[in-house]
Amino acid sequence: MKRIDYRITRAERWTGVDLGSLVPSALRVPLAVLACAIALVAVAESAEQVRLRAVETEGAQYAGRLAALDVDLARVRAVERDVARLRALRARTEAIVRSGPLRANEIAELGNGVPPDAWLTSLRSDGTGLTIEGGARGLDAVAAALSSFAHLPAYADARLLSVHRDPVREGVTYALALETRR
Repeated sequence: MKRIDYRITRAERWTGVDLGSLVPSALRVPLAVLACAIALVAVAESAEQVRLRAVETEGAQYAGRLAALDVDLARVRAVERDVARLRALRARTEAIVRSGPLRANEIAELGNGVPPDAWLTSLRSDGTGLTIEGGARGLDAVAAALSSFAHLPAYADARLLSVHRDPVREGVTYALALETRR
């Protein structure tokens, strides 16, 4: 004989269906655990989606700030290059200022070494030596100037680069090279 219970269960009141008759009693606990696990996974997934959106928003903000900083970084690097260039120019200027009396003495020695019938028209320094151009009344004055320049203590060697007859004046033009003593 089968007994029938006519009482209405709470689940039947809420859903309107008698769940007890749909689900066998042996499967009720595993299905409840499965439903809880699915609910837990859904809650965890929702939390992760919220965190992912927050991280994406924060990453976009950081990318915008990084792009703005790239412009500033380019400006800073340009200023650094300018500062390095200006420091090099200052060091070069200071070296030139410090070498003023030394160069003046060297030019004075060169002028003292020129014979009376010769003259200087230009001096050029290339770092390794000095190129002198000038004029003279004759070849003997050029030879005397070359000999005088060869004995200067600041220079190791004096060479004659060229001698030409001056078409405008009576005499010759010459070019000499002096090597700096090392």
